[in-house]
Amino acid sequence: MKRALLLLLIGWMTAVLMLTSLAVAPAAVLATASGPALSRQVLDIKKLPADLALASSADEKIKPLKKPAPQPPPDAANKWAVVIGIADYSGRDSDLWHPDEDASEMASYLVNRGFASERIKVLLNRKATAAAIQSAIEWLKTNENSQSTVVFFYSGHGFRVEDADGWDADAEADGFDEGIVSYDLYGLPDGWLRQALAGLEAQKVALLFGSCHSGGLFDDNDDLQANGRIIASACKADQYGWDYLTLGNTLWARYFVDLGLLNGQADSIEAAHAFAYPLVVAQQPDSQPQLSDGYAGDFIP
Repeated sequence: MKRALLLLLIGWMTAVLMLTSLAVAPAAVLATASGPALSRQVLDIKKLPADLALASSADEKIKPLKKPAPQPPPDAANKWAVVIGIADYSGRDSDLWHPDEDASEMASYLVNRGFASERIKVLLNRKATAAAIQSAIEWLKTNENSQSTVVFFYSGHGFRVEDADGWDADAEADGFDEGIVSYDLYGLPDGWLRQALAGLEAQKVALLFGSCHSGGLFDDNDDLQANGRIIASACKADQYGWDYLTLGNTLWARYFVDLGLLNGQADSIEAAHAFAYPLVVAQQPDSQPQLSDGYAGDFIP
């Protein structure tokens, strides 16, 4: 009870509920005051500064001329990943419990699948600034090619704002932009992510998002979807993801990553989604994982 009162007072999410005998709270929150009728903290996220804004010209698909990262042995698989998990955010009012565990377990799974550790860029907590996330994506584009397997994983806060607020240049059919939140509380909207990932040549790409409103990252036809890409999210565009205090993971990642992929209940991204969906919805009916599958066949990293 003292722990619950303390969390309520410091306002992590300003919501600590008792559900199925577990203390729970939303894994990320709206950036506006609208949304489901529950008590929550409103994140004070910021728009990206000019030096992190991306070009909108045809040149955006040109690969950056940067020195590649140190290479693994020649026999290492052509597999590359960026894995991000943020539980400890800047300041004291925005922290979560388990997204960093989600990311660590995802990285372990990828190593088990033959990803060389040198080819997995892991950004946890304070290392996952907006600049570091952008740099990691550029590192990814520098090193991958058309024959690569690429995975981008994020667990942490998400946000949803009105399209008219000008967070990016694209027009959303539902009138809202959704995005992810860096450690330093910059909002990275779907339009920014689309441009940042546009230069990927790989024809086998998985984009995995464990955050609130993450289904909104691919709810329009011109969002993150592309041939050869599979995209999974913790929930729909207008829904929350959840972080359970005693579960050891966020709710979605507990079943998708931990039990599904890492512990062998699923042998592909599609199977992990099918395994996780009913288990997540059974505990949070208004948190429905989503999948967009543009990859032919089962996606096995």
